[in-house]
Amino acid sequence: MKHLLLTAFSVVVVALSGCASFKTAAPGDPLEPINRGVFSFNNTFDHYLFKPIAKGYDAVVPTPVKTGVSNVFQNMSDAQSVVSDALQLKGSKLGDDLGRVILNSTVGLGGIFDLATPMGIERGNEDLGQTLGYWGIGAGPYLVLPFMGPSSLRDSVGRVAEGQYDPLSQVSSVPARNSLTGLRVVDARVALFPVEGLANQAALDRYTFFRSAYLQRRESLVLDGKRPKE
Repeated sequence: MKHLLLTAFSVVVVALSGCASFKTAAPGDPLEPINRGVFSFNNTFDHYLFKPIAKGYDAVVPTPVKTGVSNVFQNMSDAQSVVSDALQLKGSKLGDDLGRVILNSTVGLGGIFDLATPMGIERGNEDLGQTLGYWGIGAGPYLVLPFMGPSSLRDSVGRVAEGQYDPLSQVSSVPARNSLTGLRVVDARVALFPVEGLANQAALDRYTFFRSAYLQRRESLVLDGKRPKE
């Protein structure tokens, strides 16, 4: 997965050199023709592979097991959030995320049980893309990465950097690491089913819908839900 991210990031950075020639792209999306092509490829790949696997997993695996799997991966994400909390000097979020990870990793048996949320310990939900935005680095062009979906130049840099301390990257066994990575992808795909239904009902242009939703959500996360200054 880490190598896939690096490859995809290299491709889009090289493609940026030709972005000035696209006259039909929307503002903030100078690579729209390329992005639409990647978006179409991702949809096709998802339709024939990811979605059927996710549907099978969702139908066969008992709900308590699926919940435990989601909790474990969310606990890993919370651990990564601790780094971003510290880099943004957000002491309150740092304390909450650190408390979540310690509690869920110990009493919660490695994160299988999310004990922190019922106790009112909020999730910081920070990442390195948000951290770069917090320190004033612009989002840059909107990107659609192969297999990975919506992103931006700033968020892509953050993803590559986060891959260096992703808990799964520390798993020494390659087969085990690949299996866990595949399980995380399937778990994330199942979580998108409700969003997918909304998009199918509301969007005349799915590409525009997902672009707008992604950019608005990322801006809100960077600003911690506050309105941007004029």
